[in-house]
Amino acid sequence: MNSIVNDLNRALAQRLLVNVYQTNQDVVYTGYVTVVSKQGIILATYDDYGLPDGAVFLALEVIDEVEFSSDDLDNMAFRIKTARDEQFVQSEGLTMQFDSQRDLRRQVLSHAWVDRLVVMLVLTNDTHFYEGLVTGVTADQVTVQILNKFDYTDRPQRNLSPDDIEVIEFQGQELSLQSLAAPRLQQLTHVAPVTLTAPQAMRQQLDQLAGKNALIALVPDHDRDLFFVGRVNTVTSNAVILNLVDMTGQFGGYTVMRLRELHAVVLKSDYLQTMRLFTLLNRANQHRLQPVLNDERLFDATVDQFKARLMQAATFHTVIRLKMHDGQTLLGYPSQVGAQRTIFHEIEEGQLDQVGQVYQINAIDELAFGYLDAYLTERQLKVEGDL
Repeated sequence: MNSIVNDLNRALAQRLLVNVYQTNQDVVYTGYVTVVSKQGIILATYDDYGLPDGAVFLALEVIDEVEFSSDDLDNMAFRIKTARDEQFVQSEGLTMQFDSQRDLRRQVLSHAWVDRLVVMLVLTNDTHFYEGLVTGVTADQVTVQILNKFDYTDRPQRNLSPDDIEVIEFQGQELSLQSLAAPRLQQLTHVAPVTLTAPQAMRQQLDQLAGKNALIALVPDHDRDLFFVGRVNTVTSNAVILNLVDMTGQFGGYTVMRLRELHAVVLKSDYLQTMRLFTLLNRANQHRLQPVLNDERLFDATVDQFKARLMQAATFHTVIRLKMHDGQTLLGYPSQVGAQRTIFHEIEEGQLDQVGQVYQINAIDELAFGYLDAYLTERQLKVEGDL
């Protein structure tokens, strides 16, 4: 424990970008240590795109390692600089002030209570993550109104012992949006999900929604726990193109999905209600999309969009993501797109396969493009001269 504390104090004193690994969770936090106390730390965190993402309190006993140097940290430093240079839309990040001589955990909870903030909590010996509003704080109890954005019938009030709370995320982009939305979210009522699974019914509904503003969710057949939220852009003879909406209600690029691989179309759900509210709040705050993305693209419904997207990506060396029928996920760019096959140059752990491998175009189930992670990956490869 002493070595961990020494590492944390070094990170604080030298203002070093670090990765903090946990003993019992796979979540790795990246950011700058802002406070170290006897109970834990406050880390000002960044998301995968290099954007400030609020902060996290971590109890000392859950910290396994503090990483000072790695390829991952180099990549994050590049993304943080890019986000700053390109003036990405971002939340305020950490704005609270803390006293290292007082209990940090209780300071965070008290701030959240006074400012009516939605926080994410991890409890000792509990594998669940809890998101909710802190509605009361006493010496030995914290009351949290759970907000389940997927199911409005699941809104219990939990009374917790502060000492059982190991991790508190707060003031992040999604949590800040939930804090802003909380009064309206609590007014929204549960809707029974409306889901289509018959191929003909799904096709007809997608045709009707093409170019409209309605938010839907698409569930792929290969992983029925996964879903894509967005607006139907175009429907072709064999595919649907969706303008994606990410978890923060911002534009998240495009995906082309084969109709044969579509398990379900969800027309109504509590989560879709939540995302509609998030998109409205973003529009009101002019946080609709990042400045390097384009959400106004139109596509020709009469052409094979898989070949068209591959040919465009090959021409401009654009980074895209493929989901193959055998379950593989590939990130990279194509070259030599033929009638039935393409060569694809995969990027793994920042390394580009210059030779590439041959893949059948018909074996591609999903193709994602025009999203922020692809832009950042492509930009870094070009800056480093690899693309």
